[in-house]
Amino acid sequence: MGKATGLLGRGARYVGKYGFLQLYRKIRERRQLDRLEEPYGQWLSGQQPTEAALQLQRQEKNPQAPRISILVPAYETFREFLLEMVESVRSQTYENWELCIADGSKSRQVEKALEGLLREEPRIQYKHLTLNGGISQNTNAALAMATGEYVALLDHDDLLFPQTLYEVAKAIKENPLGEAFYTDEDKVSFDGKRHFQPHFKPDFNLELLRSNNYICHFFVVKRERAQRIGGFRPEFDGAQDYDFILRCVEQGGPVVHIPQILYSWRSHASSTAADPESKLYAYEAGKRAVEAHLARKKEAGRVLETANYGFYRVRYRDKRASEEEKKQASRRVLINSFENLHGQKGIKVVYYDKVRNKVVTFRKRDVTDDYVLFTCVKKGKADPGFFRELRAACERPGIGMACARVYNVHGRLFHSVEMAGVCNPLGITMKGLKKGYLGYFHRACLQQELAKPTDCFLMKGKLLEELLRLYQEGDSGRDPISLDVEWLGAQVKRMGYRIVYEPWAVLYEQR
Repeated sequence: MGKATGLLGRGARYVGKYGFLQLYRKIRERRQLDRLEEPYGQWLSGQQPTEAALQLQRQEKNPQAPRISILVPAYETFREFLLEMVESVRSQTYENWELCIADGSKSRQVEKALEGLLREEPRIQYKHLTLNGGISQNTNAALAMATGEYVALLDHDDLLFPQTLYEVAKAIKENPLGEAFYTDEDKVSFDGKRHFQPHFKPDFNLELLRSNNYICHFFVVKRERAQRIGGFRPEFDGAQDYDFILRCVEQGGPVVHIPQILYSWRSHASSTAADPESKLYAYEAGKRAVEAHLARKKEAGRVLETANYGFYRVRYRDKRASEEEKKQASRRVLINSFENLHGQKGIKVVYYDKVRNKVVTFRKRDVTDDYVLFTCVKKGKADPGFFRELRAACERPGIGMACARVYNVHGRLFHSVEMAGVCNPLGITMKGLKKGYLGYFHRACLQQELAKPTDCFLMKGKLLEELLRLYQEGDSGRDPISLDVEWLGAQVKRMGYRIVYEPWAVLYEQR
C-alpha cells in the first residue's frame, strides 16, 4: 500500500510539473525498454566466467600487481546487505585488495556484523567514527585508511562480480598511462537474485559526463590523484561521487572504460536506484557539481535541470549572438522555418541525399560563409533556437561538428545516436525513436560526443575549407567537388576535433 501511495504521489508531482502526456510517454517508454531488456538475465549468465576460468584467475601471480583499496562509507547498514557486500569483495579472484570501511553509525550494528570477519580477514580495515560527518567526510576517513596504489568506490549495500578486480587490474596493466578507470554496471533486486537495467556505457565522454554522472560505478582512480584533488567535498553531499569524478578526470591523462558489467547497484525502497525522488537534494548537488566543473575549466555555460532527475543540460554561451543582440537592440530575429535559414547570419545550407551514400556535391566558391549546415532534410521546420544552439556548440574550442536532433515526417528520429565504446548486445538503438521519448538512458536528449555525425550538422566555413584542401591534394583544380559526408566526419576526428550532439537544436522534416 505504501509503495503504491508513493508511486501515485510521484506521478501527481510529475504531472503537475510536466503534464500528463509526458508522464504517459515516460511510463510507456520504460515498459518498452523493460521488454527489450528481458533477455539480459540470460545473456549475463552466459557472460560469467566458468568456475575453471575463475580458478585460473586466482592462480595468476604477479608480484607487481597493484593493491586496490575499496572505500566504503557505512551508516546503519542492514546486516544482510553489509555482509553480502563484504562477501562479494572476499570472493574476488584478484587477491591484492583491501576493504576500508568507515562507519558513521550511531549504533554498533555495523561493527557487530563485522566482528567475526575482522578477526579472520586482515584485508578488511574498519573504523567506527566518533562523529558522523556525512557521506563525504566518512568517505574521506576511508580514503585516509587506504594504503593501495588505487582506490575504488563501493556503496555499502552494492555488489561486485567475482572477476571485477581482476578485470580492473588487467586494464591497469594494459593502460600504463591511465590513472582513472570505470566499468559498466546494472541493478540488482532487493533480494540480490535478479539483475536488470544494464548500463552499457561509452568510452570516456566528457560531454555526456556533464549531462549525467554516467561513470558512477565502478570507479577506480590512483590514490595519489584522489588525495591531490582533496578527496570528497561535503558541500556536494548526495552528488559527492559526481563532483569527485569530475575533478579526477580534469587532471588529464587517459580515462579508461572497461566495457563489462562488473558492478551491481542494489535497488531497494530507500535507494535512488528504485526511487529517484528519495534523494532530491542529490540532484541539486549534481547541478552545482557541473557548475563548479565549468568554472574550473573556464567555460561559460549555464547548467539547467531537465524533466528527469540527475540529467542536466549545459547551455553554452553564444558570443556571436550576444554581439548581434547588442547591435540589434530590441529587435530580435527568430528562425522558425528551416527553408529560411539559408543565407541568414552567414550560413550556407548544403543538402545531400541520404539514400545515395551520403554524397554531397558543391563548388569551391560555395564555401564563403562563416558556417555551413549539412542536412538531408530539404523541407523542414526548426525550433526557434536551432541555429543558436548549433553555433554556440561550434564556437567552443576543439569542436569540429555540432549535430542536431532530427525527426522525420512520421515523428521518429531520423538518425542513430552513436558514441564510441558502447557494447550493447541487446541491440537497443535510438534510430526510429518516437518524438517525446528519451531513449536508452535518456541518450536521445543528452549532450554527448559522437562517433559519427547525425543527419544534420553545422561546421565552421574555415574548417571546411581546410578539409577541402586536404581532400583536393594533388588535384586542386577539381570543381565541382563530390564529398562523402562520413569521410568528412572521419577527417574531422582525425584532425583532433570532436563531433558533439546538441539535442536542443531540433529539426522536423515536413512533407
